[in-house]
Amino acid sequence: MSKKITMDEAQIAQVEALSAYLSIEQIANYFGFSEDTFYELKKRDPRILRAYKKGKAKAIGIVASKLMKLIDQGDVTAIIFYLKTQGGWSTDSKGTNIIKISFGNRTATEIINSTLTALEEGKISVPEVQQLTSLALAKMNIENNGSGDDKAVYQQRSREEALEFAAKIKEARENIKFFNENNIKPETINKSGNA
Repeated sequence: MSKKITMDEAQIAQVEALSAYLSIEQIANYFGFSEDTFYELKKRDPRILRAYKKGKAKAIGIVASKLMKLIDQGDVTAIIFYLKTQGGWSTDSKGTNIIKISFGNRTATEIINSTLTALEEGKISVPEVQQLTSLALAKMNIENNGSGDDKAVYQQRSREEALEFAAKIKEARENIKFFNENNIKPETINKSGNA
C-alpha cells in the first residue's frame, strides 16, 4: 500500500506562486509526482485547489491590466483581442454567403463607413472588414491616379478621408472604453443604441 501524498502550508503557498506561470504537469513535476496525483490532491484538499485558482487569477489580473493599458493607448490588436475574447466578437464568417458589395459611385470613406457599420451589426467579420477596406483604398488610389486632379488636391482629399477615418476609430475606442467602464457587453445594445 502506497503512502498518501499530502502538502504542507509552505508547499500550498508554492502551488499558488507556481500556478501563475506553470501548467499542472509542470507543477506536479516540480514537486516530484504525477499530474494525476496533483489532480487528486486538488480534489482531496480544497486549500490546494484554492491556491491553484488564486495563482492563476493573479496572473490573469496582471496580464489583463497590461492589455487594458494597450487598449487605452489605442493598440488596435489589443482592442480586437479583447473584443474577441471578452466582447463576443468573432472573426468567423456569419454564414456561407459571399459578400456582395457594389462600389458604384461611393467614395472610399463611404465604403469604409458602411463596412464598419456592417461589422457593428455582426453582418461581417474582422477579416472581411480588412479586405473591404483594402479594396476601398485601392479604388481611391485608382480613381485619383486616373483623374485630372493635381497632386495637391489628391493629397488633401486623402488627408481628409484619413482624418475622418481616424475620427471614426477614436469614436469606436471611446465606445469600447464606455462599455468597459460600465460593464456593458456590445451584444446587449439594442438597435436604437440603448442598453
